[in-house]
Amino acid sequence: MRPSSTPVESEYCPDVVAVLVTHNPAPKTLLPALESVARQVSAIVVVDNASEHSPLNWISHASRHFQAEVEVLVQEDNLGLAAGYNVGLDKARSRGAVFVLLLDQDSELEFGTVAKLRAAHLDLAQRGVMAAAVGPRYRDASDASLSQFVQAGCFRFKRVGCGENGGTVEADFLISSGSLLPMAAIETIGKMDEGLYIDHVDTEWCFRARSLGFGIFGVCDAIMRHALGERRVAIWFLRWRRVPVHSPFRYYYIVRNSILLRRRSYMPKRWRRADLSRLFQMLFFFGLLTPNRLANLHMMWFGLRDGMNGVEGKLSRLRALGNS
Repeated sequence: MRPSSTPVESEYCPDVVAVLVTHNPAPKTLLPALESVARQVSAIVVVDNASEHSPLNWISHASRHFQAEVEVLVQEDNLGLAAGYNVGLDKARSRGAVFVLLLDQDSELEFGTVAKLRAAHLDLAQRGVMAAAVGPRYRDASDASLSQFVQAGCFRFKRVGCGENGGTVEADFLISSGSLLPMAAIETIGKMDEGLYIDHVDTEWCFRARSLGFGIFGVCDAIMRHALGERRVAIWFLRWRRVPVHSPFRYYYIVRNSILLRRRSYMPKRWRRADLSRLFQMLFFFGLLTPNRLANLHMMWFGLRDGMNGVEGKLSRLRALGNS
């Protein structure tokens, strides 16, 4: 599994396989993402979710110069993020991976990030802490700001900062991209919930892990570059804010899956309260103050109704149009 020419041992992780899910990726963002991780892991599994123009040929051509082997699994249908990750997890298991690194198609890792995440796992294990996932901080691609980690408070999500000495901090959940998962933990916790399709996939898995006694941790000195949302817009509410904006269909999944998760016994009350507050804020910002507000409101309402009815899986175009 290890290539013949390797970087410094401390920066290269031969027991880590990266799983990257794509859908209509742009070469200008995907190739830097692949290059950033290819020096740090033994192999990269790209699961392409039925892109309009398959990236197989240009990924295969570019990856000839990578140090890690790249395997592209082209799916006939868009399975969604959760199912895409699960396809990749199965392939990583067959490759003998000890750890799996999950990635989005636009996330770039700083050199040494994987080694820092792996070292954090090993350090936690030596201290008798079962970690289901550790993740990096991310540098926002739009304004270069550095993220903090998140815990659910009584009525809101609170940011947990990193001290001057770095180290690890406990979080309630991590975004999936950049998360390093031990294969042994996945065997106990289970794979991603495919019924959620895209949004809250990481949230659900992390809280499921926590309910089984595992911990979720942020690694302060591990950094990746990541774009939150499809774009940012400036909105005035007491002060000017730049908020990430998604396409209207994403608000369907966010609202629907929030409602679905409220029925899961392992989702704590503090998350339910904080998430309800977040949903009201989302309704205010994206349903009243942003462009496409009517489309956003429509999809939020449709998501609320489907969530209350227990609907899971992919939203079909016909169902969306039929409920306009």
